[in-house]
Amino acid sequence: MRKRDEVRGPTDPWEAPDPSLALAMQQMHWYAKHRDRARVAHMTSEVLILVITAATTLAAALQASPWVTASLAAGSLVLTGLRKLFDWQDNWTAFADAWTQVRAAINDYRLIPEDRRDEEAKRRLVSQVDEIVGADTERWASRRRSLADSPPEPGRSGSDGGR
Repeated sequence: MRKRDEVRGPTDPWEAPDPSLALAMQQMHWYAKHRDRARVAHMTSEVLILVITAATTLAAALQASPWVTASLAAGSLVLTGLRKLFDWQDNWTAFADAWTQVRAAINDYRLIPEDRRDEEAKRRLVSQVDEIVGADTERWASRRRSLADSPPEPGRSGSDGGR
């Protein structure tokens, strides 16, 4: 077992001493991991677009070979398309929002002394986490549907990537 797995506990949350808490923690870790990935992808794409766009202007001003200038311009165009296709910024904020909500539910649950965490408290935690995940999934599906229903932009096939 890897060290990270030891910290997070068993893979199947239902095998943990407190399955409700383990399930909620598993979801919180999932949202944290995907939030961080989306943030890095968003920030990286924004910086690369700025740098490549500036380099395109500089290459044109320095009268670089046309293929150099065109390649830089094409690179910024591809990055702009990837940004729209994968929607890293929207995913980042949505994952951060869901992570915050799951963390709050976990904190509320942990405020209950262990000896008073009855079946109702455990059910409530699982239900809250399920509602958060369901709302996030619906947001994602709604976004995908709205993108699929909108007419394609000139030069685009109309297909859309996913998460």
